[in-house]
Amino acid sequence: MKISLMPNGPGFSRPLTLSSTPMAELIVDDADLVVHLTLGEKIWSFHGDIRVRLTAIVSVAPDPKPWLGLRGWRMAGITFPGHVALGTRRHGDGYDFCILHRDRPAVRVDVTSGRFSRFIISVPEGGDAEAEAARIAAAAGIAPSAPAS
Repeated sequence: MKISLMPNGPGFSRPLTLSSTPMAELIVDDADLVVHLTLGEKIWSFHGDIRVRLTAIVSVAPDPKPWLGLRGWRMAGITFPGHVALGTRRHGDGYDFCILHRDRPAVRVDVTSGRFSRFIISVPEGGDAEAEAARIAAAAGIAPSAPAS
């Protein structure tokens, strides 16, 4: 949801646009993939930004229905099924980290080293999960996987 305001008065040459849906970003920074969280996501997921080596990535796939692919149970963070899932999930093989918002598609990244074995991160409204997955896979030097769900 975006709100545009046109302030009255001198010095305002364009509308002020406020977005109520800032979201996590997947950023390729040199030899690393960075999961950059917003302040709210950091607070509610009990975690800061996460950095993983591109060489540790084994698969990247778009996930049109990420809620179906969640593994285990919430460990640290907050989950309201179907609305939001932020934080760490524990399962039999280790830990996953997810940032899911409503029914938005996500990018699923599987890694071989580090605390987490999988990241599932929603793409912003209007974002393209397939393009994001292809961009990350190309940076990691692997082929993108087929959609997950």
